[in-house]
Amino acid sequence: MRYGTARPRRPRGDLVKRNAAATGYSFPPATRQEVWRQHTVPVAAVEPLNDPRIAELLKVEPGTRVLRRFLVSGPEGESPVQVSTSWIHPRAAAVPGLDSPAAGPGGWQHRLEVGGHWPITWMEIHRARMPSTREAALLEVAVSLPVLEIIRVGTSGDDGEPVEVTECVVASDRVETIHILHRDESAREPWPEVINVRAEDDPER
Repeated sequence: MRYGTARPRRPRGDLVKRNAAATGYSFPPATRQEVWRQHTVPVAAVEPLNDPRIAELLKVEPGTRVLRRFLVSGPEGESPVQVSTSWIHPRAAAVPGLDSPAAGPGGWQHRLEVGGHWPITWMEIHRARMPSTREAALLEVAVSLPVLEIIRVGTSGDDGEPVEVTECVVASDRVETIHILHRDESAREPWPEVINVRAEDDPER
């Protein structure tokens, strides 16, 4: 995913790349090489996870105390683009350095993997919704502007269970998505009754 003033596009079939500038990963928001900066002081602290949807995806009970990482960021020279909140499963809480705000975007996933969860795999859930007052203020947009919410679930390569869930909230006027559709095996052969049928002979016209 690429964000910015020119309504950059996000091709589907996204790739997670190694971050060329630091230890860690670049998720799409960054399909091109660009420097992102932090618009707020990053936060890493243990807090109750009260959102039942996120708790269900992380497979913990609502109210469980979970390490939460929070950051507002975007490309250098642009307005804030992304509000990112990550919740890390308690079984990974002892991974060294995971609770350091300085771990940076994408770097803490690397620490999770070094701590025994290699390789993490990810699944994303997208939806459009209206922002909260706080989200609109952080993104410097009107509360009437919809946002794209991306929920990314990271699954441990060690035990096959969720190890982190990240919620990214992006202003909708700064991103668009492109979905490349692939034919299932059942749809790869042409329909026999329409092979070599001329348009004027098509009975469905």
